[in-house]
Amino acid sequence: MPHPYVLLIALLLTAPLILPLARVFFGTLPQFADDAGLRPLPAHPRWTELRSSVVSHLSSVVSTALLDLMGFFVAYAAVVAVVYHVLVWALAFFARDL
Repeated sequence: MPHPYVLLIALLLTAPLILPLARVFFGTLPQFADDAGLRPLPAHPRWTELRSSVVSHLSSVVSTALLDLMGFFVAYAAVVAVVYHVLVWALAFFARDL
């Protein structure tokens, strides 16, 4: 089986892990707001309140978002790489017997 197909299969097998992995790095909106320094925010902020808070703390929000995004991509790439290599090994192992 060609390697691009194995990569696509690995991506399909790991797709259900995207949301839980994103929750690990980003958390909920209140947790992300704490990390980015946007507290105190009301429980259900209006767009104008949220926009003014984000603009006043823009560098902190961007750095927190980029750091979380980088961690998410590295962790997801590691999971995909492990699944990909396990699939390649399993296909090579079983193709040898044919």
